[in-house]
Order: sequence, then C-alpha cells, then structure tokens
Amino acid sequence: MIMQLSKFLPYQLSVLSNKVSQGISKSYRKQHNISISEWRVLIILSDNREQTAKELVEYSQMDKVRISRTVKVLLDKKLITQKVCQNDARSKKYKLTNSGNDLIEAVKPKALEYEQLLISMLSEKQLNDFRNTIEILNQQTDKILQENS
Repeated sequence: MIMQLSKFLPYQLSVLSNKVSQGISKSYRKQHNISISEWRVLIILSDNREQTAKELVEYSQMDKVRISRTVKVLLDKKLITQKVCQNDARSKKYKLTNSGNDLIEAVKPKALEYEQLLISMLSEKQLNDFRNTIEILNQQTDKILQENS
C-alpha cells in the first residue's frame, strides 16, 4: 500500500490547523505580544471563567508541560491569576485578570474577522457540513483514544 502524505487526512488536518493558527495569530502576536498557546489559554479562560491546569489541558488539547509553561508566562505578564483549589490544595484554579480580559476583548473582533475571511468562500451548507464532519471526527477520535487507553 502506497501512502501519499499530501492525501493522508491526519497530515492534512495538522497542516490546516497550523496554517489557521498562524493566520489568526497575526491579529494578536505583534500588537499584544502573546503566543498561540497563550491565546488559547486566555480564550478558554474567557469562556470558562476559572479552570485548573488539568481542565486547560483537556479543553486545549495541549500537553501538560506546554500548559504549565504557558500559565507561568501568563502569570508573569499578569494576564491571569491563580488560587489554590478548596477541595485539593495541590491544584490551582486560573482566571483572567482585568488586563487579560481587556486583551481578549481587544483581540476577539480581529479573530472573528479572520474567521469570516477564512470561511467566506464556503456556502452555508458547506460550512454546516464541514462543522458536522469535524464533530464526527472528534467523536471518532475520542472513541479510538478511549479504546486504546
């Protein structure tokens, strides 16, 4: 069996994801001096208020080390705060500071504008089909990962 990397779906998804992340990062990287991983943690916290590192790993699908490093940078930049969890003193909850929230609110319109540019050539049906396909692939991936753990 011959495998063509350019037609291998996991590779295509990875490349697309990297391109989209690089494109959207242009809306915040230079002006706000934050990385892609910092953006991901900040946007997750803006939607979910307080999160533990474990929850950030789950939502972002970034590894523990990357989350740990990103959280440290965001704490140093005073974009997030941390507090010890009441039910587990070893765990901490993170949330946006006012500065972190202001940054996210400043970047959101640019991120949404980028999304509109990205999907502008898709019909409503194509976009809905694509979103449904992503959901199906996410569910199948979760199932495979569960079976193999």
